Amino acid sequence: MLGPLTREKTLELAKRGQITKQHELSPDGVAWRQAHEFPDFFASERAIANQATVRDKLKEVSAPDAPTEEWYAHFDNSNQGPVDLAGIKNWIAVGLVNKETMIWRAGMSEWQSAELIHAEWFGASNAGMSNSQKPKTQSDGLNFGAGSQGDLSATFVRMRPSVLFLAITGVVIGTAWMIGSIAGFFMVATRDGSGPAKVMAVILSLAFVATSIAWFTGSIFLLQFGNGLSVLFYRSATNDIARALQTLVRFWRFTAIVVLVWLVIVTILGSIIYLMGLSIPI
Repeated sequence: MLGPLTREKTLELAKRGQITKQHELSPDGVAWRQAHEFPDFFASERAIANQATVRDKLKEVSAPDAPTEEWYAHFDNSNQGPVDLAGIKNWIAVGLVNKETMIWRAGMSEWQSAELIHAEWFGASNAGMSNSQKPKTQSDGLNFGAGSQGDLSATFVRMRPSVLFLAITGVVIGTAWMIGSIAGFFMVATRDGSGPAKVMAVILSLAFVATSIAWFTGSIFLLQFGNGLSVLFYRSATNDIARALQTLVRFWRFTAIVVLVWLVIVTILGSIIYLMGLSIPI
C-alpha cells in the first residue's frame, strides 16, 4: 500500500507506468477499485490508441494493397513459382536464376531470358548496352548471339516432326528386324549340316542380329534428340540448344562407328566367302 497521494502525483505515476490498470486505488482508504475504473488516469493512453485505430482505418480505405507481381522461372527442369519480386531476386542471389534463365509473369507474351527482361538485376555492366554490344553467351563450348540463338532454336523446332517420324519408324523397324534376325539365327544354328559353310552361315546370321540391334539403338538416340527439342517450343536458352546438339552429335558418332564396323565385317566375310568358294545356305 502506497499513499496517500495527490491526484497530480497519481496521474504522474500512471503516465510513467508505475500505476497500471490492474492496480487498485482508493479515494478514502476504505473502498478499493481497479485503476481502469478511474478513466481520467489513462485518458492519454486511450487517445493514442484511438488515433492509431483511425489511422489504420484510413489506410485501409485510401491505400488498398497494390497487386503483387507473380514471377515464374524455369530451372531444375521445371517451371518454378509463383514468387514475388523479392523471391525471384533471392533466386538470383543463391544462383538458381542467372542471365540465361527463362522467366515469365502475367502480361508477357512469351518466356524470355532474365537478362532481356531486367538486365539491372545482374549489375550495371550490361544494363546500358544494346543487344549487339552485349557479350555473347558461352555454354558447353558453344557461342550464340541473341539473334542466332533464336534462329537456331526455331530451326530445331521446325525439324522436330520429321525427326520424331524417322525415330519412331526406326524403332518399329528395328524391333521387327531384331525379332526376325534372332529367329533366323536359331533356325540357321539348329539346321542340319556342318563345315565351313555352316559356320559362315551362323556368323552372317549373327551379323544380321548385331546390325538390327545397332539400328534400334541409333533410332533410340534419334528419338531422344526429338524429345529434347520439345523444350525449345517455349524457351530457347543456350543450355537447352547445347544439350540438343550434344544428343545429335552422339547419334551421328554412333551411326558413323556402326557403319564403319559394318563395312569392315562385310568386307572380311565377303572376302572369305569368295576366296573359299563357299555357298552359304541362308
